[in-house]
Amino acid sequence: MNIPVIFVDEHHEAFVAWHLFREKGIIPAMGNYLLHIDHHDDMECGGYDWDFSLRIETAAEARQCLDRALGIADFIIPAVYYGFFSTVHILKNIQPMDVCPKEKVVFRRSESELKCWDYVPFLHAPKKKDPSSGYHFFTWINGGLEEHPAPLGKIVLDVDLDYFCWDDSLSSVPEKRLEITAEAYEEYWADKNHPFRILPRRLLHVKADAGKYYLVYREHFLPPGLADEETIVRRIERLLAYLAASGAVPMAIDICRSSFSGYLPHDRAAFVEREFLSRLSEVMELEFLQL
Repeated sequence: MNIPVIFVDEHHEAFVAWHLFREKGIIPAMGNYLLHIDHHDDMECGGYDWDFSLRIETAAEARQCLDRALGIADFIIPAVYYGFFSTVHILKNIQPMDVCPKEKVVFRRSESELKCWDYVPFLHAPKKKDPSSGYHFFTWINGGLEEHPAPLGKIVLDVDLDYFCWDDSLSSVPEKRLEITAEAYEEYWADKNHPFRILPRRLLHVKADAGKYYLVYREHFLPPGLADEETIVRRIERLLAYLAASGAVPMAIDICRSSFSGYLPHDRAAFVEREFLSRLSEVMELEFLQL
């Protein structure tokens, strides 16, 4: 049996891939098991520029939601809210770790805001019994790589290649900046309580360069050191051994290159993609689809 595979450049495009898999009848409309292989859990949520009272039926509609509202770390919660997944299994560790299942709930707090909380029986049990409540309950699992327990159910394998070699310093991409006016630049420095200066973390600042002015985004990470090719291959083989031992056979696979974000360093990207795909093709028959 050939397993459909879609490559995406950045991880939030998986949201569109899942809708395409559903549109083509490859995966059921609801109740799937997401096995999320990634150096990041991508479980952020909150306010979105989107009205979640609107159903998304097609991949084209999912693309509209993506372009308008989704980022690379907050696309899973909307998919849970829309019923795609009843289990979200986060496997971001590269060493075996005991799994930790927990029941959670996603609900719409306002027209454009989603919240994800731990399931609290005395608060949520009545909602769980009411299919029209708008509350979506799911199992959250953290950990893995040991042989048991195995992933079970209607599995969608969701892989970010940065799992095998990441760079949280984002040093492999150009500075992220947006040109602004001289007035905006001066306003930033003149106002000590400027909104961009009192964020919880100082992620935004301004700079002058060659007579122009820029708003600059930066994250403060210590470079962890890039994995060498032997380490990358070892991580790939460990993951595939885990999948083989579990007997898990995915219905569909999406693979993220992290092409522009920089989380997969550019000087490792081609090697990681080639080695992972080569080894995955040895254990699964793959059929590639275009998004």
